[in-house]
Amino acid sequence: MSICWLYLMSGVLSLILIHLAILLSIFIPNNVLGNVMAFITELGNNGIVGLVALIVFVGQYILAYRLYLFFKARLPYPLCCVIEP
Repeated sequence: MSICWLYLMSGVLSLILIHLAILLSIFIPNNVLGNVMAFITELGNNGIVGLVALIVFVGQYILAYRLYLFFKARLPYPLCCVIEP
């Protein structure tokens, strides 16, 4: 359960860092926005392969979130806290 949550949070953290880098480009010149736009343009130019790559790229974090919710519902307590008699 915690592995899925950590993987999801790594994706969220990377999105937050990309967003902050784009906002900071006003004060500190960087090429983050250009790189993001080039990535999206390249995926768009590749047709169906780019669409599949985009679905896999975004879907892996959605899958991690859904697995986290699945394991959270099935395991009511952390595995490290199981006390056997």
